[in-house]
Amino acid sequence: MKRAIAWWTKLSPTFLQTLGIVFLAGYAWPIINPNLSPALHSLCNWALFIIWIFFAIDYFARLSIAQDKKIFFRKNLLDLAAVALPFLPLLRAIRALAAVTVLSRRNRGSRSQQVTTSVVTLAFATWFVAGLAVTEAERHVDGANIQSAGDGWWWAITTMATVGYGDTYPVSTQGRIVGTALMIMGVALLGTITASIASNFNTTNKEDSVTGESSTDLEALKKRVTELEGQLEN
Repeated sequence: MKRAIAWWTKLSPTFLQTLGIVFLAGYAWPIINPNLSPALHSLCNWALFIIWIFFAIDYFARLSIAQDKKIFFRKNLLDLAAVALPFLPLLRAIRALAAVTVLSRRNRGSRSQQVTTSVVTLAFATWFVAGLAVTEAERHVDGANIQSAGDGWWWAITTMATVGYGDTYPVSTQGRIVGTALMIMGVALLGTITASIASNFNTTNKEDSVTGESSTDLEALKKRVTELEGQLEN
């Protein structure tokens, strides 16, 4: 059993990254194209269900080998949501968002760069999924002004950027729930991105400063050695 879990945890990151993209595509396709044939619509639903099974296997495999399961539980709430939530229309958006988070699990670079990459990935996924979710909620509601994925994405980006032109807005209860969640997450994510970028700039400036000081010291040392060699020759 332990060997199987070790094999899975070694294989799962790349495999789940691929499944995350497929899950997002299967969630988005019927919303972007509401005239999708029943056969393709059914295919998308089956793909989402099968991928959900793999997400569940991955979550419980990582939970079983975690040294501190409480910490693992707290740090992987979105993954838990992807496994535990039922396939209700509104909650499918949370599954899709959780599916995208696996794309940033294997970030390389410094800790600050990893955080920046993860947050940027999550921000893009939040915009993309929120636009689809509000479109799905609003499309068949009387008086709604969000009728296509393009309308949904425009509303999502103006909401996340706190611009709020007012030309598109949700009128249904589900749409307003999506809007509330996006307002909270959008402000937090954009603030985190700004802070991470500023931190990276500060780190780079400090490294450049240290490098410059080291170069100056080295040049001074070389000059001093040359002077000493000249004195010895004389």
